[in-house]
Amino acid sequence: MKKLRVQDLRPTADRLLGDLLGDAHVVSGGIYVFRPGETAHPESVHVHDVHEVFIFVEGTGVLPINGRDYPIQTGDVFIVEPGEDHHTRSSMESPLVSAWYVMDR
Repeated sequence: MKKLRVQDLRPTADRLLGDLLGDAHVVSGGIYVFRPGETAHPESVHVHDVHEVFIFVEGTGVLPINGRDYPIQTGDVFIVEPGEDHHTRSSMESPLVSAWYVMDR
């Protein structure tokens, strides 16, 4: 797992995270609005065999990765490594808005 802030990103003309993910391309993704207290992925283990990127654009919460809770605030960028178990959880106080992207191999 890598945690960055939006202001730490150094995009190129064609890649937002090229320095970290090379020439990997986005294969799926979207924007999700978590209700207060909502947790993503009800299954006990949620992993991918590729990187997944989260850019948090509003709210606060927690991103549990491999059993460890990482606090989320607006402007955080997380790169979840292949094989890492992860579940996003919004705070109880307000919605959490996340842009998420699954990368190719």
